[in-house]
Amino acid sequence: MKEELPIAVQIAVLAIQIGVILFAARFCGVAAQKMKVPSVLGELIAGIIIGPFVLGGIGIPGLHGFENGLFPLVEGAKLPVSTPLYSLATLGSIVLLFMSGLETDLRMFFRYSVAGTIVGLGGVIFSFVFGDMLGMYMFKTAFMDPRCLFLGILCTATSVGITARILSEKKKIDSPEGTTILAAAVIDDVLGIICLAIVMGIVGVAGSGGAVDWGRIGIIAVKSVGIWLGVTAAGLIFAHRIAKFLKVFPPSGTYSILAFGFALLLAGLFEQAGLAMIVGAYVMGLSLSKTDISFAVQHQLEGISNFLVPIFFVVMGMLVDVRVFKDGDVLTWGLIYSAIAVLTKIVGCALPAYFMNFNFIGAVRIGMGMIPRGEVALIIAGIGTTTMMKVAGKDVPVIDSKLFGIAIMMTLITTLVAPPLLAAVLGVRKKGVKKDVEEEEAVNTFYELPSESVRDFVLNLMLDKFRREGFRHNELGRGDGLTHFRRDDIAFTLIRSGNTFKFESSPSEAALIRTVMYETFVEIHHAMTTLKEFAAPGGLENAVVSAETLQPGRKKDALRIDRVLSPDAVVFNLKAENTQDAIRELVNRLMQNGVLKDAELCEKDALERESIMSTSMPGGVALPHARTEGTQKLVAAIGISRKGCPVGDRNDDPTHIFVLSLCPKDATQPYLQFVAQIAGVLTNPEKIAEVMAAPDANAVRDIFIVR
Repeated sequence: MKEELPIAVQIAVLAIQIGVILFAARFCGVAAQKMKVPSVLGELIAGIIIGPFVLGGIGIPGLHGFENGLFPLVEGAKLPVSTPLYSLATLGSIVLLFMSGLETDLRMFFRYSVAGTIVGLGGVIFSFVFGDMLGMYMFKTAFMDPRCLFLGILCTATSVGITARILSEKKKIDSPEGTTILAAAVIDDVLGIICLAIVMGIVGVAGSGGAVDWGRIGIIAVKSVGIWLGVTAAGLIFAHRIAKFLKVFPPSGTYSILAFGFALLLAGLFEQAGLAMIVGAYVMGLSLSKTDISFAVQHQLEGISNFLVPIFFVVMGMLVDVRVFKDGDVLTWGLIYSAIAVLTKIVGCALPAYFMNFNFIGAVRIGMGMIPRGEVALIIAGIGTTTMMKVAGKDVPVIDSKLFGIAIMMTLITTLVAPPLLAAVLGVRKKGVKKDVEEEEAVNTFYELPSESVRDFVLNLMLDKFRREGFRHNELGRGDGLTHFRRDDIAFTLIRSGNTFKFESSPSEAALIRTVMYETFVEIHHAMTTLKEFAAPGGLENAVVSAETLQPGRKKDALRIDRVLSPDAVVFNLKAENTQDAIRELVNRLMQNGVLKDAELCEKDALERESIMSTSMPGGVALPHARTEGTQKLVAAIGISRKGCPVGDRNDDPTHIFVLSLCPKDATQPYLQFVAQIAGVLTNPEKIAEVMAAPDANAVRDIFIVR
């Protein structure tokens, strides 16, 4: 028997494993996005690479606890990963479905319930039946065999984030096809959750394809649907009371964690009732989606989601035994299953759509939009690996390594083929409806913002204003800069690209968007005006520098100015006639010294900063400074003007000493600390006199060095 590691070593091993998973997930996720595929696929591939069947099974000699590999196979275990790691992954799936429930728009659900239900139901029925029948053919067994049931339920899931991105790029997200796809996806999720609840309820009595007790199965099916509908109805009825109770525990960070606690409780209770935990998590999210705390809960739980959800996808990748792909049957059945998954969604969703005012091309677009599988399919596959069934008197997982490999292949293929297929049919310049519906032509409203900081400030304030107007927003395709807004019958989309906002909407909604953005800018302008008035009276000398409060830094806190300021960057006898010319002259000196990438950009940014508010100080000193992409490191230059430069329209003494500081725009260097340290020295009249009388550049530099 293998000796168990001490508890402290086990914890250390788990910590290292989680760290590796997070780095691998982030790296492969970003790489996937750059290749224009969803980050979830990158995370899944990361799990395959670092998992126990590839790199994770390679031993690391000398590292305690990793002699058999970073993610070694556990002998005799039902899963190829450790129980603590799989538990964290399960928590990730609970978070994911809880957040999905919170993002479900019930108003849209009910408004498009007829069209969405018919299209979604068609896709679910076709996918489930043909997926199950494929299992019957593969295993030569009955329809109710647990393996067949899971193949059917895996085939029903739809991931609409990818579809939403393509619809937006083609300006079709608010078209009849786009609206129907989004509504059907909501219905599809709900139907899929109900089907999973029923399947989980009957797996225990379905056996391995032998005689089936239909009466018992019927009772369990009714029980599963009854529990789901009953708890969901109760949740929706008492949602506002639950929210009111949670708000007793401010701030929002506290009650958001408690809301997640409710999701965990309900998930556990559903598992105890024989249903999947994710069903309970989704029900709790769905219940709270109609409350005024849903926005805050989503925002506050984003950090937990960003931590746990990637772990879930990577661990799902670790469960893939790549050795099974050597088996020709796995590849063959995987391709057949993928083809069935694609065709059943196209036919199952397009056929009912064709009889609901959509023509052939419109119906095909809807079918194509429902193709991608994703996170829900992976969650169901993971559940199948831990769900046991009886075979020859032994407990074996419903989804073994080969079946799991087939499921993963289907998920990857459907996710990859959907975008080009949908883009192709959307490119056909034909209307998708038989009879024109009364709709306004979509318009685009653009806002080009000056910088990233302004963009983020405007975005947060604008989202809050729309929320106060009763709108809910949903990130479609996380990290893609695509946000969908909905309230009752009003829907529009925001696409963020760099510092540009592009709203896609109808003309009537465009007026609302412009009004909200105008009020956002007015509020920002008022805030900035107030701040400028607060800072303006004394300029830099009062806002930052005071002889009474700012003295030269202590040695332990001081920066090495001599490392920033070289002797070649000290200019005696400046020729400048004003501050702007002094800045240009000092930038030119730094360029001559070879420490700048782009002198023109440095000059522009420094002058722009000076135009916002003068950096002149009492005693004839000015400290122009700026963050800029024109330099790769913190640099400085000192200029001395014997005759002095006038300070604009002010009656102050002319400026004799200029200290220009430039720092890379995104660098995490103590740039303002450097400016403050220079200012601290030059608040002393004696130091100013020493600078003016200094015989050479080294003497000037020595004055600023804290001893």
